[in-house]
This record gives sequence, C-alpha cells and structure tokens, in this order.
Amino acid sequence: MTRTILGLLLLGLISLGACKENKNTEEKKLKKEGVEKSEVLVNKQLLVGSWLDTSASQLHFSLLEDGTARSDNMATLLYQKWRVEGSKLILTVKSIGNGSSSIDEESYEIKTLTEEKLVLQNGDYAMEYTRKTVTE
Repeated sequence: MTRTILGLLLLGLISLGACKENKNTEEKKLKKEGVEKSEVLVNKQLLVGSWLDTSASQLHFSLLEDGTARSDNMATLLYQKWRVEGSKLILTVKSIGNGSSSIDEESYEIKTLTEEKLVLQNGDYAMEYTRKTVTE
C-alpha cells in the first residue's frame, strides 16, 4: 500500500515538473520572438500629438507621425525621435547642458493612454500629461 502511494506521488511530481517545463519553454519562445507575456498593445496613433505636463515642471513635448519628437519648452533637453516597443515609449533625447552634449534613450512604461490623457512611468516616478487642444 505504501509502495503504491509513493508511486502515485512520484508520478504526480513528474507530471507537475513536465507542465512547468512546458510553461518555461513557451515563455522562452515568446521572449526569443521579442514578445513579453505581460505586454499590452499600444495604439501608436493615440500617442501622436502635443502633450502638456500637468506637474509644476511643465515639461511639454510633441510626438509627430513620422517618428520624430520635439520638446516644446525645454532648452537643454531636446527630444529627437520616438518609438513604441510593446507597452514602452522610447524617446531619443539630446542633452545640451553644461557646454557638452550627449544622446541617450529614455524608456517609459505607458500606464494610461486615452484621447486626452497619458501617464508614463519610469521606476517609481509617474508623469501625467494631457493632450494639447488646438485652442491651448
């Protein structure tokens, strides 16, 4: 009787291990193909336009249909290009402060995207924007 129970227990553990291995294989396949399981598809067309920073910093920017970007009121941080990868907004930024310049990419998780509102997150820091209307 004990032998039968141990045999069934061992068979159950082997089955569970096989299921877990299959799940890991599927996740590795998705990552290899460049797809994260938790990614949400972003409507890129909703991103196109001018966005007003609702914080005191008022770091406004515009994303153009051709993939170029523009920082609307920042003299030393110039947005040049933008793209979407999964649920992330990637901005190519040129910094021209302190007599030197550098180009870098900034990555933001798109938390909210509607016709009127955009919320980006970088680590623990969230930034909220509203779409600039024609009259603003």
